[in-house]
Amino acid sequence: MLGRLRVAVRSRDFGDFVQTQDRITSTALFGYGVATMPVMYSYVLILIMYMKYAAEDLGASPAAVGTVFLAAKLWDAVTDPAVGNLSDRTRSKWGRRRPWLYSSAPLLAGFSLMLWVPPTGLEGSALIAWITVAVFGFYTAYTVFEVPHMSLGAELSFDGAERNRIFATRQMLKTAALFITGVLGSMIVEEGGRDATRVMAFVVAALTLVIVTSGVRLLPPERMEFQGRGGENPLKSVRDVISNRHARLLLVVMFIDAIGTGGIGVLTPFVLDYVVGRSDLLGYMLGINMGATFLGIPIWLRLGRRFEKRRLLLFAMLGSGIGYGSIILVSEGAWWVIAVSGFIAGLSSSCPNVLGYTLKSEIVDVDEYTTGERKEGAYFAGWSFVNKLAAGITIGLVGWALEWSGFDGQADAQTEFVKTTMVVLMGGFPLVCYAIGAALFSRFTLTEAEHARIRAELDERRADAVPG
Repeated sequence: MLGRLRVAVRSRDFGDFVQTQDRITSTALFGYGVATMPVMYSYVLILIMYMKYAAEDLGASPAAVGTVFLAAKLWDAVTDPAVGNLSDRTRSKWGRRRPWLYSSAPLLAGFSLMLWVPPTGLEGSALIAWITVAVFGFYTAYTVFEVPHMSLGAELSFDGAERNRIFATRQMLKTAALFITGVLGSMIVEEGGRDATRVMAFVVAALTLVIVTSGVRLLPPERMEFQGRGGENPLKSVRDVISNRHARLLLVVMFIDAIGTGGIGVLTPFVLDYVVGRSDLLGYMLGINMGATFLGIPIWLRLGRRFEKRRLLLFAMLGSGIGYGSIILVSEGAWWVIAVSGFIAGLSSSCPNVLGYTLKSEIVDVDEYTTGERKEGAYFAGWSFVNKLAAGITIGLVGWALEWSGFDGQADAQTEFVKTTMVVLMGGFPLVCYAIGAALFSRFTLTEAEHARIRAELDERRADAVPG
């Protein structure tokens, strides 16, 4: 199941398996990545299409829906650190992460169905109440999957190049799912109406159950040596994350960048429909963005072998700012601006989704060097939370801004003020946020040489701890 093993000790109890490896097999890599596909499909489709679907097909208030999404992100302040800490502390014969991944599948399937298939006849406050339960449930289920899954990726290997390979595979399969979301999912919701969306929701729910479970089963056994080494006190774990200067800076930068981009997915169908006048191109525009993201994965992976990750990440931030910021040039009929913007931004966004996760894994190693604990869950929960909180804030802002500017979901055309509001939020806002984020990230000081020194000492400690 694994390539080369440095240490492999097996007893009759599966839970006693202990491993450290140089290279993960292709089967295991596929299992790790493929489990994300139905999850990402549902997550991104909700992000980019649900507000428009709720406003136009369900008749819900955009401001009310935006408020629900914001409140759900605030709820993540509880669920993200809780799931991170509990998964760090989980003891089972399957490891720390597997029980959470398996349990997430039915939750994701069920709450996704609630969102897309509300009972016929629901309206007004009853509809908003239904959406609220579904949104809160879905994002909680997403946390139950995402935080342990990212944490497990950091644990599969300690080698920097291999971690790049692990997260690159994850990103490639995620991007494939996002491409399907952009080309097929958005078209079904936009053009198929409630009936087609209902059928899609049931199919995706079934695939979520099958693919998540099957993908997790392909993974190698977890490191049993990590059980019992998570932070026992959840508050102390949070303090450790905040006191880690590398993690703290990355939290701030991620929050600022995510504030800038959080509304782009939501606004894309609005801008294409009401500003450009080409809602029929939504699938193509999203496909260009996802295609560029996919294309960027091997490019950044190759560059990561020659240049420091932190320098490449800084360059990618600037590229994202330029890509998203160019939306301010869009006008009626100028669909090509959306296409160019999506390509540049997609190419740039691959970098943090590949090399960025490796950098985060190295920050977790720094924490182990300082505290002696393995708290992947706490760290990835913190990064996940700020990203989701920022997105929730921006989605809420978009909903309020649309209603404040006079948006009418039942009208065929919008006023110039509404159109300007959409363009500023989708283009100008991300440009400013990425400029600020890049300026702050230029102060990141964890070099690859310093991490190599820390990793060598941790390996030496681990070797000394193994009985002769």
